[in-house]
Amino acid sequence: MTKDNEQYAYFTVTGDFDPHIITSRLKLDPSESWVKGSRNERTHYERKLSRWCLNSRLDRSTPLEDHVRDVLEQTRARADEIRRLSDEYTASIQLVGWFYNDFPGFGMEKEMIANLALLHVGFDCDFYYLYSHEREDS
Repeated sequence: MTKDNEQYAYFTVTGDFDPHIITSRLKLDPSESWVKGSRNERTHYERKLSRWCLNSRLDRSTPLEDHVRDVLEQTRARADEIRRLSDEYTASIQLVGWFYNDFPGFGMEKEMIANLALLHVGFDCDFYYLYSHEREDS
């Protein structure tokens, strides 16, 4: 039996900073954050950058477009401060997808593109197509 596709999106700021500063400026609590120099518990290496992330609130089975909309909804009221942060640090919207069954595609209507452009941040997609010809149900 194959696994179901999983996908999500998040807004992130990276650089050399105390994550509490980002929280204070955005008046949002991060989904995850860490400080440059702290230890990554998964790799046991020292982190080279600080990071502040705000995840989509949706289930990982939800289409990617909906995840992006949710992140934009959470950040919309803070667009001015996000633009200022993106001048000081690296800020972006990240999409992640693990596609076991098929790749459902990803599309953006012009309203979503306009809302992304208001933030002045990068946009990065990390997609992993994990289909195998030797599936258990073949």
